Amino acid sequence: MAKQIAVFVGSASSTSISQIVARYLQSVAPQSIRLNFVEIGDLPLYDRDSDGQDIAQYARVREAVEKADGVLLISPEHNGGVSAMLKNAIDVASRPMGQSKWPGKPAGLVSVAAGAAGGVRVTDQLRTICSGAFINMPVAPFAANVGGVFNGVLNERGEIVSEAVQSMLQNFINAYADFVARF
Repeated sequence: MAKQIAVFVGSASSTSISQIVARYLQSVAPQSIRLNFVEIGDLPLYDRDSDGQDIAQYARVREAVEKADGVLLISPEHNGGVSAMLKNAIDVASRPMGQSKWPGKPAGLVSVAAGAAGGVRVTDQLRTICSGAFINMPVAPFAANVGGVFNGVLNERGEIVSEAVQSMLQNFINAYADFVARF
């Protein structure tokens, strides 16, 4: 039976390249894993004062993480960092205190950026966040960093056409599936 992977994409834009990358990964993922997208664009900002409230969006995200066998975090680089949308989702599912849904879920990290470095700082930041006390996820020792997205990575229909990027993403998702299989 395929491992169920909760996919969190840190951009809900209709022209999101992060969403394109996520869908590409879904299309080439091995049969041993199934990528399930979790809607996070509608999450209210996390606030500790809301811990006692029944917020449907929070419950939906927390349940998705709890049911998942693994987690794929995909973020555009926003001003050198993780998108606020993705960080908010991470915070929501790590609270209330002592009820984090993240611990033990094997994580895969993907970044998307205009620059040639491909958002390496983003995956470094996510690795640090994932190792935090209330998250505590084992993180794959590799990441997919998609850079130069405005330099021939996509065609005019928003499809990934760079063979180098396609190959890197295929290798990443295969290696991530192998990583998840160990848990």
